[in-house]
Amino acid sequence: QLAEATAAVARGDFTARARVTSRDELGVLTRSFNSMTSQLDDARAAAEASRAEVESAKAYLENILANLSAGVLTFDADAALHVANAGAAAILRHDLAACIGGPLHGSPELDAVAAAIREGFAEQPGDWQREIELATRNQVLLLRGTPLPETAGGGFVVVFDDITQLVAAQRATAWGEVARRLAHEIKNPLTPIQLSAERLKAKLASKLGPDDARTLERATQTIVNQVAAMKNMVDDFSDYARLPLPTLAAVDLNRLVTEVLTLYEHSRAVMVARLGDDVSPVLGDATQLRQVIHNLLQNAEDALAGREDARIEVRTERAGAVVHLVVLDNGGGFTENIMKHAFEPYVTSKPKGTGLGLAIVKKIIDEHHGTVNIENRARAGDRGGAAVIIALPLAA
Repeated sequence: QLAEATAAVARGDFTARARVTSRDELGVLTRSFNSMTSQLDDARAAAEASRAEVESAKAYLENILANLSAGVLTFDADAALHVANAGAAAILRHDLAACIGGPLHGSPELDAVAAAIREGFAEQPGDWQREIELATRNQVLLLRGTPLPETAGGGFVVVFDDITQLVAAQRATAWGEVARRLAHEIKNPLTPIQLSAERLKAKLASKLGPDDARTLERATQTIVNQVAAMKNMVDDFSDYARLPLPTLAAVDLNRLVTEVLTLYEHSRAVMVARLGDDVSPVLGDATQLRQVIHNLLQNAEDALAGREDARIEVRTERAGAVVHLVVLDNGGGFTENIMKHAFEPYVTSKPKGTGLGLAIVKKIIDEHHGTVNIENRARAGDRGGAAVIIALPLAA
């Protein structure tokens, strides 16, 4: 019986028990054998339960990492990438599978992130946090690093997120407050300045000689013109700071574009409309969208000042669940600095511009739950110029 039970144990069957038929040494050995197999059976059951718990915890953690929007990277003690979740690949726009087992590399963006991680742990051996900007994409990342315990093999983990929109929203809020205060502080003295200049002209013009009268006329007219220019600038700041929330309804975008373009019949530039036949109504505020189109057309006109072959094209097209509104010109395009900060207030390439046109456009489109992007047409193999692409959700 013991021999057969031993063979069963060798096969992995711990349920075999030898029958005890005596109280001598053989009976003691048999009882000891039965006790041992019982303990082995309990130990295997506990090991199986523990393994199942570990696998369940691992699957749970992998599920969390897979669905986490933030990027998670873990490295071993030699700085070789060990784990990279889907969020990291989505934020960095790069397949990180090729980096597993080696350093983070493969693109300028990955090199920049790897350098920031190395600097972070070099400057702060413990927990650290830093913000980096990927200039090639105008993307801002917030990275947090922490070392892993030595008992687990060491290494470190880095968690990061794309905070580009958050930073833009914070800047927009700050600029809105600045604009509100500027409008309040500047506008008050403008009217007295203008009235005083006009009163001086009326009182003194008849008492001066011809030359002095002309000088007075030029001086007062300069004051009046500059005051008017400042009022326009303050009005722009007021519009930006006090832009009301949109009243959303179904809007025929093609009809709206056609209405606005009729106001530019006498423009210096040739206006061309290419409106898609399958464009459905969008969800928007007609008044604010009309302001968006005006701002874009005025910006395009300003960019084409002095150009004989000036041409502005407005397109609408259906793209899945959104409609694209595209305004193109054949001017000089956007400079690198404008490309990086185009939607921030007071960023402009025009000598007398306030830089609020695109900022107002961005604010309106954001509140319409849409997107706005700019690009240089030359990069797409076009004939040059600038393009502003707006995506608006369908009314349905």
